[in-house]
Amino acid sequence: MNYSEELSTDQLSQILSYAGFILLSFELVKGLIIKPIKEFYANTTFGEGVPFNTYETDVDSRHKYELEACLMYLRDFMEALDSDDVTTIQTFRKHRNEIAHELPHLIGFNPEKKIELLKKVDKALFKLSNYNTYIQIGADPQFKDKGIDWDTIYGAEYALFKSVINNVENLKFVKNV
Repeated sequence: MNYSEELSTDQLSQILSYAGFILLSFELVKGLIIKPIKEFYANTTFGEGVPFNTYETDVDSRHKYELEACLMYLRDFMEALDSDDVTTIQTFRKHRNEIAHELPHLIGFNPEKKIELLKKVDKALFKLSNYNTYIQIGADPQFKDKGIDWDTIYGAEYALFKSVINNVENLKFVKNV
């Protein structure tokens, strides 16, 4: 589609809805990745014999960009994500950047082609949210023997991400005529 073609209100609304969902989703992704790591290291001094040092040493030193550094930390040090998860999140970041910076050029873009990517991002983020939730509360003795299925539990940020992805999947895209 080129700029001279007129979009229907439905077409424009769907494209902008999709763009908004992706922009919001990416911010949730960053929050699920960066925030727990920063909170873990915040105002903490680790004693001798533990495998942790400082945020700067353990995380920031891995890459010049914070998101990349955190992904490498989660993959290589914490083993909470695998290489496929990291690649998926990086691909999602590229998709987000394309939408954020090239939206006028994507007017004819078919968002349905990205549903598989979103499903892979969903899988990686569930894994991360499940890991974070277990780390935050799983070791607490008050939650032992409470019948919690630790394989299915996740945090509030992931629940919001899942809601956004469900909305994207439910969008009915009007085809260009």
